[in-house]
Amino acid sequence: MRKVHVITQKEAVDEQKIEGCTVVVLDVFLATSTITFLIDKNYWPVYAVENSESGLLLSIEIDEPYILLGESKGDAIEGFLYPDPSLLVRTESRKAAVICSTNGTRAIKKAENAKKLYISSLINGHVVANSLHDQTDNSSIVLICSGNDDRFSMEDFIGAGHIIHHLMNKGDYSLSDSSKLARDAFNYSLSQNFEGLLTSETANLLNSLGYEKSIAYVLDHFEKIDVVPVLDGNKIIVHPTEDIIFKEETGSKIGERRYRHEYY
Repeated sequence: MRKVHVITQKEAVDEQKIEGCTVVVLDVFLATSTITFLIDKNYWPVYAVENSESGLLLSIEIDEPYILLGESKGDAIEGFLYPDPSLLVRTESRKAAVICSTNGTRAIKKAENAKKLYISSLINGHVVANSLHDQTDNSSIVLICSGNDDRFSMEDFIGAGHIIHHLMNKGDYSLSDSSKLARDAFNYSLSQNFEGLLTSETANLLNSLGYEKSIAYVLDHFEKIDVVPVLDGNKIIVHPTEDIIFKEETGSKIGERRYRHEYY
């Protein structure tokens, strides 16, 4: 029986211990939500870096159109778009994206040597759970909550519980104590329509900075994005067994462009 464990903040990650594990990184407000929305809006691959300096250095090596996004302790970075998913506009022509953040992208870097690394949020945790359940190996599943600058984050813990909720509906898993608590926290939060998340520390920070729409945008897209981002080398792409459908709105009609296995 596969084991499932939740690490409540990135600072508690032992990089050697997770090398043989399947890892999921969550930063619901906002980095992993933004990464998922980026791919859904035709920005891929996505490069997650620790800080703006790393982002600028990496951008020099990218030989295709790209955008830079980032924040530092919640503040905007000069020359970077703020990683607020509600501000993203779908691009007709595919572009790469480079993103840095205080928590989520740093958690991704800490977990980059995992056996497999998924990116998840409340917007896509249901399909990430499907992909985890379909894995044929018996590796332990470790859900890493990015946290909030060396502190616990309610929304990431509930996002981990979201995945566990779906896993347990599909089969039997051995849950650690933190996994059981995360599942229960998710179920309670769902029953309350996630109202508690509106007053979380991160939500309060974003509200104070004028990005209150980002919180509502993420919660309004609960389980509405069917994208499974995974780390492949140094870039984040769509899981190679997944289809991604980009919808284009023209007048009252919605056309679809389907991409499959175009990531290699």
